[in-house]
Amino acid sequence: MLRSALALLSSLQVGLRIKQAIERSLRQAVVIAIAAVVLICAAGFGLLAAQQTLIAHGFPPAVAAGIVAASLALLGVLILATLPLFARQRKPEVPSMLAAGTEGGGMLDQGVGRAMQTVGPVTLLAIAFIAGLLASRRK
Repeated sequence: MLRSALALLSSLQVGLRIKQAIERSLRQAVVIAIAAVVLICAAGFGLLAAQQTLIAHGFPPAVAAGIVAASLALLGVLILATLPLFARQRKPEVPSMLAAGTEGGGMLDQGVGRAMQTVGPVTLLAIAFIAGLLASRRK
């Protein structure tokens, strides 16, 4: 009785921890979303200020917009060129014991399937029955 009560209490604590983790993750997501919106607005105002500065220095509005767009395109290409430097290096996969066992089982299944197609299911069943009888008589 005490064991079941402790198990129930433990499961309630696990549920409470999961609920707290979900609430914490939701708060973090909201903060990140607000920060992303603020950063996008700041980038927009910065681009507008750059274009207005170019216009104030005597560039026509179309040329100023072209300069800002070209600088953004160049920045994007530079960022894309540096992505492989920051990509995670994947470790070569070492086959685990479980995967090796599953692979062996698959090969065995393929072999049985071929034998069944070649010999036939009734003959294969008879061979298995006789092998079982012979193995049980050896004791």
